[in-house]
Amino acid sequence: MDELIDMVKEAVEAIDRRVKKEDKNKFGLELEMGADGTPTLYIDKVAEDEALDVIGNEANILSEEIGFIDNGKEYTIVMDPIDGTRNAFHGIPFYGISMAIGKKATDDVEYGIVKNIPTGDIYEAYKGNGAYLNGRRIEVSRDYSDIIYCLTLGESGNEKTWKLANLKTIRAMGAAALEMCLVASGAVHAYFMPKESLRVTDFAAGCLIVREAEGEVYNADGEILNVPFDLKIRSSVLAVASKDILEELI
Repeated sequence: MDELIDMVKEAVEAIDRRVKKEDKNKFGLELEMGADGTPTLYIDKVAEDEALDVIGNEANILSEEIGFIDNGKEYTIVMDPIDGTRNAFHGIPFYGISMAIGKKATDDVEYGIVKNIPTGDIYEAYKGNGAYLNGRRIEVSRDYSDIIYCLTLGESGNEKTWKLANLKTIRAMGAAALEMCLVASGAVHAYFMPKESLRVTDFAAGCLIVREAEGEVYNADGEILNVPFDLKIRSSVLAVASKDILEELI
């Protein structure tokens, strides 16, 4: 496992270096249709290619663009090479890389890493050994004097999120993995995507990071989230600092 973790960290840094070298005017160019059924943009493609070059056939791979690569290995690396693609090509400095190592589903993920490319912040979690931001142990917030929610609004929202937007302090950031990490670090108290639109590549790493920070991740029905490594399955996601917040949001 240690060798796989080191390889994933190397892949994250390779993507980071490549993206920072690229012409940002090319980020939004559509190249082809990805395995997840959405267009593959230039930034997604170059990021994924960097990761594939590092990982090779040392693990199975599940990625938004290329889909599943079965290399006959015990572990699968589940990755979103660019979390927050739209933010990236619009020049909004909140996008990153998300990678997780597991076998079959989010429940058995053993390591997760999310890097915010513009800031350089690195969130990590080791199953049973805590969550970290830039090497420092993190936990969800237990201070409810100023509750902040990251909500998905617009066409991906629902009546509940629209109502909360009028009642609470909210943010809508546009990068699921990074928003889940904000919950883990105590910056916000919840991240809520109410519709079944996210894929396991979006939240595999974030789930472990939130849980190791003593939070929990559910779907919109309040069921503990456990999704198999399959791009055909989409899910709602509710990452929270406490069950009290879960009850308010659902």
